[in-house]
Parts: sequence; C-alpha cells; structure tokens
Amino acid sequence: MQIRSTIVIALACLSQAAGVSVAFGQEKETKATPPEAPVGFVLVEEDQWHVMADEPDRHISRAREAFLMADAKTAAAELRKVAVHLRIASAHASERVKRGLAHSEHELTTLARHIESGAVKSVEEVDAANARALHALADYQYVKAADAWRKKETRVSGQYLRAAADNLERASARTDARMRAATTEIAKETRLISSKLIAGTGYVIDEIGAGLETVGHEIERVGTRVAPAKTVK
Repeated sequence: MQIRSTIVIALACLSQAAGVSVAFGQEKETKATPPEAPVGFVLVEEDQWHVMADEPDRHISRAREAFLMADAKTAAAELRKVAVHLRIASAHASERVKRGLAHSEHELTTLARHIESGAVKSVEEVDAANARALHALADYQYVKAADAWRKKETRVSGQYLRAAADNLERASARTDARMRAATTEIAKETRLISSKLIAGTGYVIDEIGAGLETVGHEIERVGTRVAPAKTVK
C-alpha cells in the first residue's frame, strides 16, 4: 500500500491574490473514494507540485511589465501570487530552505504594499526582490530533487532538477555577464541530466551525483551575488 503526501491548495486565492491555506496529510492509496477538497480548494499530490514550477516566473514577468506601465494594482497583485507559491513551498521545505522562502515571501508582500503606496520608484528594486525569490525557489527545488534521487524516485527528481535549473538561470539575470554565462552553461547541462531522469534511461549514477553537486554549488555562488535584502519592516 502506497502512502502519498497531499497538499491542499486554495487555487482561488492564486487568482485573487488573497490569502492561502496549505494542509498536509498522509493519504493511503486504496480503492476507496479519494478525499474531497473543501469548497474553493483543490487537492494536489506533492509529487505533482512541480507542474506549477513555472508559475512564479510568469507572475514575476507580469508584475515587472505592470510596474513599468505604472499599473501599481496589477504589479502588486502579481507579486502577491508569487508570495503564495513561496508560502506553499515553505510549508513542506527543510528548515534551511524554509528560511529563505519565508524571507522572500515577506519581502514580496511588503514590496507589493510599497508599490501600491507609490514608495517604489525603481524597477531595479522589483528585479532584486524577484531574483531573490527565484533563487529561493531554485534552492528549494534542488533539495527536493536531491531527496527524490536518494529515494530512487528518478522521474520526480528529474522534474524538480529541471525546475531548479530554470529558476537558477532566471535568478542569475541580475549578476555580472561572467556569472550569467557560467550559470547558463550549468543550467543547460542540468536540464540534459534532468531529461534523462524523467525518461528513466541514459544516465549513470555517478553522472547524477556530480550533476547535483554542480548545481548545488552554483546555487550557493549565485546566492552570494544576489544580494540579500535588508530587513524589511
């Protein structure tokens, strides 16, 4: 009998940029009728959470465009949607990763409020906060990939590893040209490895171990260059 971890996500809140509730439980896979979600919620299996990995970047792009168009309401709403993803990820992350996700969630919600008040004048401030959020997500996804690999869940590992590579490359956009180039190359190699894991063929154990180590080191390097935010009040 297989045990699955289920995430309950209020998808309605993602569209309205309101709050979000996350709950976890151990669901035994049986022939019984699957549990029903509360009104306004959907059930998402944790091993399918990676499917939404590109959503934060989409909202980040929309927030940036709206800010440049002086549409403070839309920019703030999009940033709050990113914060929702960070909060959900934080709810089932390791303690080390949880801190970064929680900090970015707080930073984005505070930034959204400041944009609405007209206090934010530079798109660079928006870009910096978004880069930190993407870096935090990349770190989270990398840890999930490594955990799945240790559990011999190769497909899940590959899916999280691909998401980590994508978000790491996006986060490095604020760094210098040399680091961007290095990160892009590592992200490209990481995606090749992730494709093999997802397909379940064409990889060797040593290759995966080395690939995970490389992307882990690059996440650390980019993290030192994506300057951490000062305490936001």
